[in-house]
Amino acid sequence: MRFLRTLGGALATALFGCGLLATVAYALVVPQNFAPRAFNTQQTHYLRFTVNFNSCVLVSNTCSFKVGALPYNAFVVRAYQQVTTAFNSGTTDTLAIGTASGGAQLVAAQTVHAGTAGLPLTVVAANLGIAATGNGIASTGGDGGFDVWATYAQTGAAPTAGVAVVIIEYFAANDGSCPVVALGTTSPAC
Repeated sequence: MRFLRTLGGALATALFGCGLLATVAYALVVPQNFAPRAFNTQQTHYLRFTVNFNSCVLVSNTCSFKVGALPYNAFVVRAYQQVTTAFNSGTTDTLAIGTASGGAQLVAAQTVHAGTAGLPLTVVAANLGIAATGNGIASTGGDGGFDVWATYAQTGAAPTAGVAVVIIEYFAANDGSCPVVALGTTSPAC
């Protein structure tokens, strides 16, 4: 019995140490790197993230931060947004989604000034499909594919509240005809 308690204590200590090491290792990566998610089955993929009024530091009433990554040749089809807590800056609050810091390649700036039930966002028509995530474009993601950035902008007094949930829906290039694309390289559409 004493042996089992000693073994259990040693195991708990080892697991705690591994968890602490993993937490410290992730904390050292600035900005965070997100691996693009692509599953080998034919299914709809999505990237879900939350934007808070204080997710980034406002400079000249705007800021951008990395929220995830899309795999190379990801076929972007839809986007959704639900404002669970209205952003409350003095005049306007908008949120755009892009593949570059400060960009709006995927979703142009949409209001988050009022609380809303889930509503569809308009994907930039010129970048629907793989136009912004492949087809000869050099991958820019820190871990391959394309990083996805949220850009928050506001006017008037600085906000003190605001939460929005955003979902980007896409189909991965997993039909066997698309090669894995190394960071900084290109590949044709597939």
